[in-house]
Amino acid sequence: MKALSQTLKHISFGIICLFIFVLGISLSITGKYLINTSKLSLRNAMSFLKFEILEESSSKTFEIFNGDLIAELRDENVNLKDSEITIEYKNNFYSETENKNYLKYSVEDKVMNINNYGYIILKNNLVNKDGETFTVTLIKNLSVEKNFFFNMIYIFMFGLIICILISAITFNHLLNKVNQQLSLIENLNSNITLENLNLIRPTNYFKEFDHILDSYEEMLIRLDEQNKKQIEFVHNSSHELKTPLFIVRGYIDMIKRWGKSDPEILNEALVSIEEETNGMNLLIEKLLFIAKESEIKSNISEIELSEVVLGCISNLKFQYPNSNITFIPEYTILESDESLIKLLIKNLLENAIKYGNDKVINISINNISEQNKVILTIEDHGIGMKKDDLNHIYDRFYRANKSRSKNIEGHGLGMSIVKRILNILKVSIDIQSNLNVGTTVHLFFNLKL
Repeated sequence: MKALSQTLKHISFGIICLFIFVLGISLSITGKYLINTSKLSLRNAMSFLKFEILEESSSKTFEIFNGDLIAELRDENVNLKDSEITIEYKNNFYSETENKNYLKYSVEDKVMNINNYGYIILKNNLVNKDGETFTVTLIKNLSVEKNFFFNMIYIFMFGLIICILISAITFNHLLNKVNQQLSLIENLNSNITLENLNLIRPTNYFKEFDHILDSYEEMLIRLDEQNKKQIEFVHNSSHELKTPLFIVRGYIDMIKRWGKSDPEILNEALVSIEEETNGMNLLIEKLLFIAKESEIKSNISEIELSEVVLGCISNLKFQYPNSNITFIPEYTILESDESLIKLLIKNLLENAIKYGNDKVINISINNISEQNKVILTIEDHGIGMKKDDLNHIYDRFYRANKSRSKNIEGHGLGMSIVKRILNILKVSIDIQSNLNVGTTVHLFFNLKL
């Protein structure tokens, strides 16, 4: 993992290198443009001389050698003003070039470079109206162009140095600000505990850190809620276990006092202790199931849904012999975990029995082949629930209509277990309930392909 400062240095170095590269390309293009412009200017000057000499007779052309014609020509063409002219005709020679050695670099009708583009030279043989041939050589001094080019280099270099300095100062300033923000976040971490999950928001220089702190704050809120739920879970669990233990202890004291001499009291105490023990055992099983949720692995196999439902009905008949359940089996094959499906249906069916007011409970299976779905419906006609209670039915130890269901046995963990199983098996559920009308539960399973 790279350090932020090292990453920023690499980015800055990359930007500077890119700037130098672009600068070099720009200077190269500018240099080529200046050279090509100068060459074009020299050729335009030569073309002008060629046109002028072609129209003149020999007598007029000879005026070149006394300089009068050259002055007239320079007034007519601006490209000749910064060019040195050399003209040869038989024994006549006219030259404005101080360094005659430059003439040896000339090549017919080709612009040549002298002294690393200190000068450029062009030579042509021009013929006048009388057919006489004059050798004309033009030399252009590129000192102005070179000075302009090097001035551009100096300006660019100066600008580059300024940019590097500004980048370095900006980089250090930015890095210091970022380090300050990171230090503030580290201090926040050291001050937060399970007992104190409140976030003291520091002053931020960057919106991005505000977003980080927003996410951090949301995480702390979730942790605080989970922490409170865990504490509430422990308190509720302790209470649910403490109550039957208190009852068991009371019956034990009763046995010690009167049970030895009164068989009826002894038998009543033993039955009650057995019931409370079974209740505690069931509660512990549910708590263990919730506690080991992350360790639960589904064992997928081929099961027949109607057989599972019939098995759940048969088991619950022993516990609730007065229950009235109607179910018409329909052959349906699923691929799922049989034990988890049994536990899922058992919890939902047990709730329907407990809160069904001893009225008939209808169970049905509806295969929807075109959607590759099967719907298991459990419908009771009992006390039902309010819409507000539906939002909390999956909360641990939550029991709707407490005033009316206080005499109904239960711990408020069944629907929490149902939710866990639904998540594990990826089964959808839909619950509809009306107060004093009843509750209908739809489970949506995928059919075996």
